Amino acid sequence: MKKNIYYISILLFFLFSGCKKDEIISSKPGESISPVTNLQGSIAGNKVNLNWKLPSSLPKDIVTPVSVLILTSIDGINKGTLVLENAPENYIYTSFDPSKKYKFTIKVIGSVNTEDPFVSNLRYSPGETVAVN
Repeated sequence: MKKNIYYISILLFFLFSGCKKDEIISSKPGESISPVTNLQGSIAGNKVNLNWKLPSSLPKDIVTPVSVLILTSIDGINKGTLVLENAPENYIYTSFDPSKKYKFTIKVIGSVNTEDPFVSNLRYSPGETVAVN
């Protein structure tokens, strides 16, 4: 019986000592990115034209050009995300259905140079949302 307890103890020791829990990225140090401004959405046939202005100034540690993240919601259901590179200020959504309610959320994404594996190399601005019906 003592022998079985000994082997089970050794097995449990190796089982639990082999697990390593990495720290979750819990902070994004540095100056935050301002959101887009003048976000507008207009319908033209089966297309939605989205236009916005990028922040006039970015934190000094952000690598330019920035990217833009577009989150699309149709009838309250998330239908995906799209990342546009090279600091765009417009986008045309081509599958518009007038019987549905659309929301588009626009966020600025900025990269920073970091070697620390526990510090995120991306920063996002707060999202600005426009509803199109």
